[in-house]
Amino acid sequence: MLKSIKVALLALCLPIAAFAADFKESVHYETLSLEKSKTPRVVEFFSFYCPHCYKFEGPARALHASLPVSVPFEKIHVNFLGGLPPEAQSYLSYGYIIAKQFGVESPVVDQIFKTIHEQNGRFASMKDVQKLLEAHGVSAEKFDAALASMPVISAENAMQNDQKRFSESGALKSVPTFIVNDKYRVVINSLKSQAEFNELVKYLLEK
Repeated sequence: MLKSIKVALLALCLPIAAFAADFKESVHYETLSLEKSKTPRVVEFFSFYCPHCYKFEGPARALHASLPVSVPFEKIHVNFLGGLPPEAQSYLSYGYIIAKQFGVESPVVDQIFKTIHEQNGRFASMKDVQKLLEAHGVSAEKFDAALASMPVISAENAMQNDQKRFSESGALKSVPTFIVNDKYRVVINSLKSQAEFNELVKYLLEK
């Protein structure tokens, strides 16, 4: 898996080339046993503690930008990486949700990834996450209020429920994992360019 992701990342950095959009099941995508979502949806399961997710942030954002406005792109932070208790990993789930709520998602995501993968830092408590959000304009009072609010609690519960549902079905085994309409999983190591990534997801949305 490690080698496959490295190859995919290298491919996505290559110049956009012409390719035949002849996408094949079990080669470019896998069909899941789950029921197809009622509305279009693209999901990325990721972890801030995953170095491959850090490297894939650029391609993920480019994919997001290519989607129709009517198609939501959801990043779901998982808490199953080894070496850290789930509750510690959930601190960053809450931080991400609150950052989205206050419109500072991109800079906060960048800072979290940079802290962990470039500065060897860690977020050992919710206080650490609070300080990070405060540096991006979310006061401690606003952070605490958001943390205790039903929208944020519900959003984190939804992340946990999606993680459990896709894990139990066998659809989610590692990160990053991209799933379209709850029914199709992108085979990352099949990708040869950003353009192919975008076109594959578009194809799966219309399938």
